[in-house]
Amino acid sequence: MKLFIAAGIAMTLAAHVPAAAQDMSRVLKVIPSADVSELDPTRGANLVSRIYSQMVFDTLFALDHELSPKPMMVDRESVSADGLTYTFTLRSGLKFHDASPVTTRDVVASLDRWMGGTSIGGQLKTRVAAMSIVDDLTFKLVLKERFGLVEFMLAGPGAPIAAIMREADARREANVPLTAPIGSGPFRFVAEERQSGHRVVFARNPDYPARGEPPDGLAGARVVKVDRVEWTVVPDPTTAANALATGEADFWEAVTPDLAPFLRNRGITVRRTYALPSVAFVRPNFALPPFNDVRARQALALLFDQNDFMSAVAGDNAKWRTCYSFSVCGVPFGTEAGSEPYRKPNIARARQLLAEAGYHGEKLVLLGTSTLPPISAMTQVAAQRLKEAGVDVDVQITDFPTMFQRVNARGKPLDAGGYNLFTYYAVGSSWFHPLMNVSTDLSCAPGWAGFPCDPAGEALRQSFLGASDDATRKTAFAAFQKHLWEFIPYVPAGQFDVSSAYRTNVTGVLDAYFIAYWNIEKQ
Repeated sequence: MKLFIAAGIAMTLAAHVPAAAQDMSRVLKVIPSADVSELDPTRGANLVSRIYSQMVFDTLFALDHELSPKPMMVDRESVSADGLTYTFTLRSGLKFHDASPVTTRDVVASLDRWMGGTSIGGQLKTRVAAMSIVDDLTFKLVLKERFGLVEFMLAGPGAPIAAIMREADARREANVPLTAPIGSGPFRFVAEERQSGHRVVFARNPDYPARGEPPDGLAGARVVKVDRVEWTVVPDPTTAANALATGEADFWEAVTPDLAPFLRNRGITVRRTYALPSVAFVRPNFALPPFNDVRARQALALLFDQNDFMSAVAGDNAKWRTCYSFSVCGVPFGTEAGSEPYRKPNIARARQLLAEAGYHGEKLVLLGTSTLPPISAMTQVAAQRLKEAGVDVDVQITDFPTMFQRVNARGKPLDAGGYNLFTYYAVGSSWFHPLMNVSTDLSCAPGWAGFPCDPAGEALRQSFLGASDDATRKTAFAAFQKHLWEFIPYVPAGQFDVSSAYRTNVTGVLDAYFIAYWNIEKQ
């Protein structure tokens, strides 16, 4: 059956070769982790949207391999003596894919859209007194108070990112979708070849003016060395592995650990290209009982053993470890303080806490997806543990876009698509910092899935974000971490390496914040 499916993929790939003769050494065939469902880079809130966004659009700054911001679209920057006024001058010659010039009108409109519609951007918006245009290449950003993360935020940490769009696209009504995106990045989105749920095509932007510095993470020169990058969504991991082994695909973004030995035995490179390991967690829905009660969340933390989750997700074929931090273990903010009561499962105590929280055997909906194997594996482990605690758990498995849409729908009852909890994982590069870790946004605003509200915790997060230097941030994070284990916005489930795989004729794959498709050559 698997061989038949693989052959089907081959025929599908072949069927999409354009009529004009293609030099296949100039076409990189990729199996992405999922399909991209949001084409507006200031609204795409997951991993695949982030990778798409950085291909098609550009940002004012970019993060290097140490996750430090470096200029990208910006040529020059100056900061006033009081630290409140930032003056940015764009590089000359920047153009959108329709050949129109990039101007500060586009920049200001794009930043307005990003700041007004995202959790990360909102943190900058609350601190901005004014943005003003000086001329076509220069604009000013004036703060209400000193803020040490301006360049870091403009570099696009997490998702959505502060991508620069055309002014008209950035100013469009919120309910108008972006279907044919026009960016200024190193790749052009080929709208006419888009097939929702199956295929995304990017073409090299021949007019992209790469920076002169060497590539460094996502910073430096973004030199595209292939003519096209073609994404073909392959939901079945075995089929994806077969396609890579036989040369029907060149690059697989997210290898399932059980298939890593199969690929390595065939001479295929399998390695983590992300700067940090991925983090796994269980997220409850605060908008519905019982997890709006902290005792029910404490019960969740006492139910789960991280070793069970990580054994199911990574086993012996990928590096993993337990981690009780609301950051990433092994980085400056990787403290596990406050987690001591939850290091060992206690099902009897979990049952008691659930009862105290008002749970009396009602059906609880656990959402999962078969599209992403780590989530699928964690969902099975979570369901088993919940059943052992006497929970009537209703496991509902969907494709990933449907799951993502459902978990972000606030206030829906269970019989109308609502849910009680879900398992998830995120690239550690975008989760190690409370700015990007949207699950630690406790501001009571309609934010990311789960929708917690905790003014005391949010005050601690703001103390971290407002810290003037790294030492102060580290101290502030320690206090925040301890509070999070009292509030429990989610239950950490361990951290593991998500590896990518590529054939021996593929070179130039960068170690970066997220997967970068520039600098890659195909022999």
